[in-house]
Amino acid sequence: MLNELTNKLSLTLFNNDTFKAYFSPFSNKPVAVLMGEMFAATVVAIAPENNDMYSLTLTITGKVNTQSFTFQPGQYVELQVKQNGRYIKRPFTISSSLAQLQQDKTITLTIKKQSAGRITPWLVDAVSQGDLLAISPAKGDFVLHACLPADASQQVKKEVLFIAGGSGITPFHSLLLSHVADYPNINFSLLYYARTQQHVLHDDLVALEIDQANFSLKLLHSERDGHCSLAHLHGITTDLNNSAIYICGPNSMMDNTQALLLEIGLSGDAIHLEQFGLASFNNVDINVARNVSFTTTNKNIVVSEVNQQTLLTLAEDNAVPAKYGCRIGICQECKCKKVSGVVYNSQTKTYSDTGEEDIQACISVPVTDVVINL
Repeated sequence: MLNELTNKLSLTLFNNDTFKAYFSPFSNKPVAVLMGEMFAATVVAIAPENNDMYSLTLTITGKVNTQSFTFQPGQYVELQVKQNGRYIKRPFTISSSLAQLQQDKTITLTIKKQSAGRITPWLVDAVSQGDLLAISPAKGDFVLHACLPADASQQVKKEVLFIAGGSGITPFHSLLLSHVADYPNINFSLLYYARTQQHVLHDDLVALEIDQANFSLKLLHSERDGHCSLAHLHGITTDLNNSAIYICGPNSMMDNTQALLLEIGLSGDAIHLEQFGLASFNNVDINVARNVSFTTTNKNIVVSEVNQQTLLTLAEDNAVPAKYGCRIGICQECKCKKVSGVVYNSQTKTYSDTGEEDIQACISVPVTDVVINL
């Protein structure tokens, strides 16, 4: 009787069936409602992988525009959570196989705790089994369709080499578990660099190598083996010049490996990169101090010639309000208007024109004097 009375009162006051339903948006739990083009996803499990990585398994419980969730191995999703009353999105690669989704409607995201991150260190302790989050449709083009035959029975020999560093293993884990058994005529190889005792997800990879003759695995220790070298490459494939090569890992590892491959004559078209974090600015051409003018807040910042901070970081350091989401150029939340000046886009590796245009503050570095509407 009391429950009926309180529910009626809640319906009258708040247009909600219960007081709990009304007040749940103010909870500190990372509950995310279904918004726009997001799928509902319920936490099934959260498990540690090593000291700074963990796996989050989600059941996809909702549809968007009557469409069920699906993905291509190698793709990522944007995970939406609620922190301190604010909805926040972060991109994470799907580390599980396509078969896992087909069999039990779950996906797994293997996540690295970023030392200065706002979400990744917090999330592992904030979520619990049964919590409702939200994910975007799968995104990204770090997939193998370009080199897989249309028919798995085709007698096409192809070499595919994966080179992973640290948390860069996640897309390869999904790609390998999803494709190796289905394409016995393709030789898959993986060079996996990580610190000692930090090769996450390696049990599945070791088992796959035992079970499948067309997969070769080499676990390398960064402290002992250093960066990717010709000896490492030739030790795992005999047909490097005819290989499709995929690289994912820290910026320095990807830059060095790509430079090595190009130096020995491989075509740039054969090399595929997946950027996990903010791209490096090693090749930005900056020779002079620059003036960055934020017009909305009427602030002028002098930036030295050795300063390669993004416009978003410069804004935050100088108390200029700026929107942001993923901070690595994916979500578009930080888009703003550049009135004049040249910026370098670390994602596309290109310089802008001098005139007015929309840019993303989180991946743009000022190269000349720049005027920004912030």
